[in-house]
Amino acid sequence: MKILLATEGNTIENKIAKRFGEAPYYLIYSSDTKKTEARVNPGHDDNHLGLIDLINEGVLHYIIGNTGPNAFNVLDDRNAKLYLARGSVAKDALDAFLNNKLERLTKSTLKRPIRNK
Repeated sequence: MKILLATEGNTIENKIAKRFGEAPYYLIYSSDTKKTEARVNPGHDDNHLGLIDLINEGVLHYIIGNTGPNAFNVLDDRNAKLYLARGSVAKDALDAFLNNKLERLTKSTLKRPIRNK
């Protein structure tokens, strides 16, 4: 299983970013290998092609701080699952996820996309 953590920095010791789409880094953790890969968030376009690419790579679990409706819907429509970990250190959030202690989101946490302020 591959798990994405949207973080403020490039290590598991950094905090979960306040906003998923604006996170400086995405950490991809593999439960099979127990390894974490850090990636710079490439940003997002109106079609959220980067998220679709992640899903195509098998990333189906997302640990985030907040998400707007567009990103939520793109992921939810493709059977990905989003989990809320506001203010947590990524390592603690991952541990909570692996122990089934994170809240799964059933809707976006923001009412509108951040770019539509």
